[in-house]
Amino acid sequence: MYINFTPHKANVNNSNASSCANIFEYLEKEEQGFIQEESIFKEENKESIGFFDQQNINISKDTVIENIDNNRGKRGIKESNFYMINISPSYLEQKHLLKRIDQFLEEKNFKLSEKELANVRDVMMRDMLMNYSREVMKEYAKNFEREINGEKITDENLMYYGRVETQRTYNFKDRQVIENKKTLKKIENTKDVNQIKILQESLHKDYFSGEVIKEGVAKGGVNYHVHIVVSRHDRTNDPRSKISLSPMSKYREQNSQLNNQKNKTIGFNRDAFFQNAEKTFDDLFNYNRDYSKSYEAMKRNANTKGVRENKKNGIAKNIKRELSRYVGIPISNPSHILKMQLSQNLGVNIPSHLSIPTNPAQLTLKVAKTVAKTIEKGYGM
Repeated sequence: MYINFTPHKANVNNSNASSCANIFEYLEKEEQGFIQEESIFKEENKESIGFFDQQNINISKDTVIENIDNNRGKRGIKESNFYMINISPSYLEQKHLLKRIDQFLEEKNFKLSEKELANVRDVMMRDMLMNYSREVMKEYAKNFEREINGEKITDENLMYYGRVETQRTYNFKDRQVIENKKTLKKIENTKDVNQIKILQESLHKDYFSGEVIKEGVAKGGVNYHVHIVVSRHDRTNDPRSKISLSPMSKYREQNSQLNNQKNKTIGFNRDAFFQNAEKTFDDLFNYNRDYSKSYEAMKRNANTKGVRENKKNGIAKNIKRELSRYVGIPISNPSHILKMQLSQNLGVNIPSHLSIPTNPAQLTLKVAKTVAKTIEKGYGM
């Protein structure tokens, strides 16, 4: 399960840019041209793919824009006012949901045509992800640990709208797009038939469709995911009483200034949120998650990488200090001074065109990386 938050970046020079209307251009482009022949969600009925909130479905785009834009609190018209939450089940998680749907239909002994089956699977998949998203938003509210009128906030205090999407495309940031762009440029600039063939075979292709991966190409396979627009403020009517809720704020304990009172926590507990969102999926859909695919395992791997980087930085720092201490060459020396000192010490003339590290710090970094890699191999990191 992949969940991320994208803050809205307001444009101080353009009040229209602070409206959430702009995000719908992206959402509609993402879905454009995908509507399948066998789906009930045909292009002419596209407005029926409405938004949902805590209780309602088929909420119109105009209603969403009006409600989010007007729920501002004390913030100005040119200030950030909402966040995007992306909920993307993995391929294995989506496969599990579709399997549950097929088992249900088989148990009920429904006799459906291929077209009807595709429609039912689509509707049920959307329904399952909508219900899961509502549970995720309960966790979202819970992990702020904020109060309104003495009571902890719940999802009912939030203003959010979500929509299930079914199409993803490759973008310019994807590694395969970047690498293919370079390869295609090489193909364009060569006339060697054999070389062209080798380069073409090296191009990244979509696993499901076999299409060469470029920016804007649709990703093959099952691509259900959910976009949620959530207001930065709670839904209290009085703007003066609204509280600001940012999932980007750091979670920490705040010391109480009063005696006999417990310390309070402020911010958003992202760690607990991600863990509970994952557990909610597993419990709700009876999903037996492999530990290697869990949030805990991925966090552990990320921390291990962080430890390795800290070790490398520590080694580099120590070597720089020792070089400065024993060699007597300041770390900040420019390359021409370094070459002159080396020429004097060695008694030979070093050509000006000779490429050597710009300063001892660069040389140190190379040494440190080599040492760190050796240490990693020794410890099996």
